Parts: sequence; structure tokens; C-alpha cells
Amino acid sequence: MVERSDCHGAGQSFGVGPDPPGETTRRILSVARQHLDMELSCLSRSAGEALMVEVTEGDSRSFGLVPGIVVDDPESMCGKLRDGRLPPVMSDVRSDRRTAGDPAAGEQGTEPGIGAIVTAPVRRADGQIYGLLTCLSHDADHRLGEKDGSFLSQLASALSYSVTEPGATRQGHDRRHCRIRGLVDGGGPRMVFQPVFNLATMRLVGAEALARFPPGFGSPERWFADAVSVGLGTELELAAISAALRVLPRIPDGLTVAVNASPATVASGRLATLLADKPAGRIIVEITEHERVEDYPATRAALDHLRAQGVRTAVDDVGVGYAGLHHLVELLPDVIKMDRRLTHRIDADRNLHALAVALTRFAGDIGACVLAEGVETAAELRCLISAGVHQAQGYYLGAPGPLPSPVPSPAPPPAPAAMS
Repeated sequence: MVERSDCHGAGQSFGVGPDPPGETTRRILSVARQHLDMELSCLSRSAGEALMVEVTEGDSRSFGLVPGIVVDDPESMCGKLRDGRLPPVMSDVRSDRRTAGDPAAGEQGTEPGIGAIVTAPVRRADGQIYGLLTCLSHDADHRLGEKDGSFLSQLASALSYSVTEPGATRQGHDRRHCRIRGLVDGGGPRMVFQPVFNLATMRLVGAEALARFPPGFGSPERWFADAVSVGLGTELELAAISAALRVLPRIPDGLTVAVNASPATVASGRLATLLADKPAGRIIVEITEHERVEDYPATRAALDHLRAQGVRTAVDDVGVGYAGLHHLVELLPDVIKMDRRLTHRIDADRNLHALAVALTRFAGDIGACVLAEGVETAAELRCLISAGVHQAQGYYLGAPGPLPSPVPSPAPPPAPAAMS
């Protein structure tokens, strides 16, 4: 069975899960978030003392609450809310003595934690608890009151007609398990590769391997979340990594291949075994940033073991979610991947440019390089070069394809204009 850490407590293996709620559920979540003017709404399902996030609407990644995340600590904020030990409306989580200091809240001005939260239980048609409907914001919101809790309760009642009944739950679990197990046993997902360029020379230096799945069952993120829900999360990740590395002999010498792995997969030790007979110097392991790393010593030890094999490491999506400076200092990656939301329109935003400059200076201090994701325009590329960013990838430089074919390096962009 696979363990996956959640944003509030320890990870646990997760068994039977329902079929994903449909479009009605997503509309209800959208209404909840917009009416309460909050940043995220989500539906989570209860199983014993655990909660698994099933559907989100809004900025889920900055809270670390992507579908598939499991919260199993009864003393966490979510655990107390589910058990009724906290009020359904908390307008200032960090100042409330009952939640002050909770890791989920974070600290004002540091990690983006939970500042305000409204919850309501969701019941099945038979009256049994299905899970929680939750709305969250990073900042405190003293406008929230009892009427907002009542409104969310009404929406939670409407959800009782949308959630899957227990009889279909086992069927849904079995279908997902068979689908994912079949893909894993068949060699894993199809892999495409997006080229990565050195910005000082504009030469191709490597590629990131990205999984592509059969149509009809959602995005890659959904496939991985489904795999976690049936206990096959690590198996699917390792199958994708194996599929990526099978083409390594066909990639020109000197180019690297970056593969994605969750902290749970890294800590399992199975990744190190898989990479033991591979050309480690050409492999970069990217730690996906969908969840908080609760046990830094164990994660760091696993990464050190990979580095001892010659593998380089990267931290993905820096600048959003939980990839703060503390996270970088603890893991000390070789590559810091700047999230595409920092790259987008960096040429028109002085603050983003300043952040990129600071990130490259920090990278220099720890002996790492900065790789910007999501470059889509020449202006963004010029600005990244002026900020000292070392590497970049994105559709402007090259779309993902079957192989990082040795295409000609793109022409250097015109000299960067001064930031206005």
C-alpha cells in the first residue's frame, strides 16, 4: 500500500473510494466559493478517521489540497472540524486560540496557510456522513459569520443528491483499480518530452518527461489522484518513470532527462532501486510540489541516497504552494524550477522580475540553478535572461513531443528592454 502525506497531518494508505462526483458537484463548489468570496472550495470524503480530498474549485495548489490528498490526523484542524470540535465558521484561524500554531494555518507573512475557513458536513441520502464541504482563504476574513455557515450547510444538503451511494462505491473502486493496474502492467503511460534550454548559450541541455494517458478519464493529475485512492500511487509513478527512461538510449549523449516523483515515492526507496542500473548522471528527479513534506530528515536521506548514485534533484513549482525558502534549504536541490505563474507576464511585472533575480541569487548561494517553466513569449524570455535565470522550458522554446529531438537551438531573443 502507498502512503501520501497531506497538508495537515501524516499520510496513510487509502482504500475504497467513490466515483468522482460530477458536474453538479463542481457547480455547487463554484457557487460556494464565489458567494463566500473565498479562494478555494473542496469536497472531501470521510473514511474512518481519514478525509480524502475529491473535488476542488479554485486555487487548490497553494493550499496543498489537490484531489487525492489524504488527511488522517484526528488532531489536525480538518480532523477537529470533521468531529465538530471546532466551529463551522472561523474567520481568523491564526488568532483563534484553538487553532493558533496549527501547521495548516502557517504564519502570517510566510507560508500561505489557512486564514479563514467555513465547513459543513455532507450527508448521504440515508443520513450517514459522507464528508465535508469546505471553503478556505489564505487571509482572515472578519466578514464571515453565522449566515455564511448556514448558506454552506444548505449547499451541503444539495450535495447529498450528488455523492455516490455505497453500492456504487465498490464498483467505482474496482473499475479504477483495474484501469490503473492494467496501465501499469502494460508498461505505463505514454511519455512525451519537453526540451530545456540553457539561456546563456540557447543550446538544448535536456528535457522533462511528461505522462500522457488514454482519453476519457481526465487529466494526468486526475489519473495520479485516482491511483492514490486505490493504493497504486507509487506504482503508477514508477511505471511512468520507467517508461521515460526506456527511451534514454535514443536521446543524444549529454542531454538529461527529468522525471517527476512525489515525496512518498522518493521516500519509499523503490525509486532508488529502479535507478540503480541507469546512467544516473543523465537523470534529474523532480519532487512534485503537491503536498507538504512533513518528515524532512527522511525525505532528505532518500534524496541523499539518490545523489550518491549520481542523480541530480529538482524542486518543482517554486513560488507557489509549499515550496518556500525553508523547503528549499531543507532539500537543497540541484535545480529550482520556477513556477509558470511567476513566468507568465514577468516582462510586465516588476515584482515578478525582482523575485526571479532574488531566486537566482539564492540558487547561487546553495549551488543550484534556476529553471523557468512556462515560457510562452519572446518578451518573457528576454526578461528571464536579464534576471539571470539559467535555464527555461515552455511552448515558445519547444512543445512536448515523443522525444526531445535534436532540433536547432532557438535564436537568441533581442536584447532585453529595461524594466519600466
